[in-house]
Amino acid sequence: MKNVAIVSNTSWYIYNFRKGLLKELIKSGYTVYAISPRDRFVKEIEGLGCTFIELSNINNQGKNPLQDILLTIELKKIFKKNQIHCCLFFTPKINIYGNIAIKFTNIKGISTINGLGFVFNEDQPKWLQFTVRNLYKFAFKKLTAIFFQNEDDKEFFLNSNIIPSNQHISVVRGSGVNVFEFDYKKSFNPSDKIVFLLSARLIREKGLYEYFEAAKEMKKKYPSVTFALLGLSADNPSAVSLDIINEFHKNGIIEYWGVSDNVSKILNKVDVMVLPSYYREGVPRILIEGLSKGLPIITTDNVGCRETVDDLKNGFLIPVKDIQSLKSAIEKMINMPIEERIMMSEQSRQKAVKEFDESLNHKKYLEVIKEIFDTL
Repeated sequence: MKNVAIVSNTSWYIYNFRKGLLKELIKSGYTVYAISPRDRFVKEIEGLGCTFIELSNINNQGKNPLQDILLTIELKKIFKKNQIHCCLFFTPKINIYGNIAIKFTNIKGISTINGLGFVFNEDQPKWLQFTVRNLYKFAFKKLTAIFFQNEDDKEFFLNSNIIPSNQHISVVRGSGVNVFEFDYKKSFNPSDKIVFLLSARLIREKGLYEYFEAAKEMKKKYPSVTFALLGLSADNPSAVSLDIINEFHKNGIIEYWGVSDNVSKILNKVDVMVLPSYYREGVPRILIEGLSKGLPIITTDNVGCRETVDDLKNGFLIPVKDIQSLKSAIEKMINMPIEERIMMSEQSRQKAVKEFDESLNHKKYLEVIKEIFDTL
């Protein structure tokens, strides 16, 4: 038996971001375990042919050391009981404590750094950054392989001496996208009825307030243009409350579309994707999905976001927290002849197929996993 575990902080993440990888692992003859807290995506995961194991002792926002110790112990017990040979770790807390759990075992670990989150933003306490940096360093000391989603994060880990330069390091283009599921959108609204969408977790660092302010100004000038918002409320200190969002919705500034399990269908209604993020992104999945649908992108010249835009070709890169630049980019899209916007659309689709097709990522993961089992 060749037992592989995929471990994350939510079942939602495993199914929505790693479904294709699960399928490829099963197709290649591995027995696959999905380990995460239980949510409504468990049935879908099991339907793919995986064995689901519930993870109980995790608090994604918590800083309680005892809780983290319990998480580490729980993971170690799960790995031992199910005779796991290789673990793929995703999301920060799982990356750290999953690797600590296998530290004194023969289990091989593969970690993916899908962004550094808000911990390493400039406004965060130095003691917190110091602690997290050293936790990573301890956890990753004997890591088998590490995948980054952008060059900035790779350089950060190397320059901070978290990982040695001779470790197996790969850079993949985000989590990738199924370019067939997110097929090319072929119809676009006329400029006077253009639809913009920001889709993200509802936290401040995703640029929600900048988007609201830009929408407020643009709606005065272009009342028929739509500014939509899609996203799940967050259990996070930076969360933007639904009361605030509903107020903007009630005042006709934005349309709040709630959440959706069929993002590809939602994106068929959209003309331009907007994400004014100043979060430490990996590569935002929604921007990759937007590319695959053929949407022009307006996003920040920020870690992870900039990977999705060739400025002026398939969208616009703007400075972080710059509402004026955001308004200017939105207005350029509105006033652009539809033929030019369609050319940007085609550039986005080509970029998705060439750089972000998830099969390119799967190949890299499978190569590393095969090497691991060849040496067992």
